[in-house]
Amino acid sequence: MYTDLVVEIKNDHVSGASEVSRKACSAFADFSSEVKVSSKEEYFDRLLKLGVDLVSAQPYMASVFNLANSILYHIEELLPILSVEELCESTKEKAEEFCYNSLNSMQKIAKHGEVLIEKGSKVLTFSSSGSILSILKKAKEEGKKFEVIACESRPMFEGRLLAKFLGNAEIPVTLITDAAMGIFAKEATLFLVGADSISETTFVNKVGTKYLCLLSFEHKIPLYVACERSKFISDAWRPKPTVGGDPKEVLDFELSNVKVENPYYEEIPLSYCQEVITNEGFLSPNDIPNLIRKTRLCTKLMEQVKSFYLTRA
Repeated sequence: MYTDLVVEIKNDHVSGASEVSRKACSAFADFSSEVKVSSKEEYFDRLLKLGVDLVSAQPYMASVFNLANSILYHIEELLPILSVEELCESTKEKAEEFCYNSLNSMQKIAKHGEVLIEKGSKVLTFSSSGSILSILKKAKEEGKKFEVIACESRPMFEGRLLAKFLGNAEIPVTLITDAAMGIFAKEATLFLVGADSISETTFVNKVGTKYLCLLSFEHKIPLYVACERSKFISDAWRPKPTVGGDPKEVLDFELSNVKVENPYYEEIPLSYCQEVITNEGFLSPNDIPNLIRKTRLCTKLMEQVKSFYLTRA
């Protein structure tokens, strides 16, 4: 059921944003098959609620927001001319199209990004990203010999998953603790990180990424951010990262007078980034504001999301 997928998405703190957005596509597709309504207006209201539920489940993952916005904008335009059955079918088609484009984007990102990997490269990365995995696997397929240094990305250890996938692809990996980043950074020739969202001047990724960016600046090693174009979002519609992770993921017992905080995400200036690798090619940080301004927005979703963000503030 689509409601089960919403809960699953809310509790997913390991998967990358691309994978989560594809789960959200399944939620919209299942909704279109399962929902029972008596009017087109009721259908749209229920669809709007699902969109808000998905966005609020993963508020820092821009691709989920953009998925919900694209479907709701599309259906709102068709509302006067289609029947309920046709609206259901159109919702499903739009969700499947987004999912297809997401999977296709990974192949394009891989093709663009693998040119950065040279013979003998040492790539330092952080957390787990489908885009980064695609780039590195593509470089391997092209016969390039290189190594990867992967940080664990505590407390959920997404970096271990990335290391496992790379190892299975016969790519040599050195897995390190996050705190050891500074020791290994000077050995690297390239830094690659993913992003959960990119706004006009910043990007959001797993907490710890900014330290990698600072090391890139210190050692003058180029850093690239890789993600789908669907992760671009205006800063006006993206909440600021807050502390919100379960403290028990850091410490599963109590200590007297000790408070545990567990932030998952942090906001990082795009100025640390050389370029952004997308399915549309390489983009400079200066290209991004223009692209974001072109996004067409569903007004009703904006109103609901704004209300949700104000409640969290």
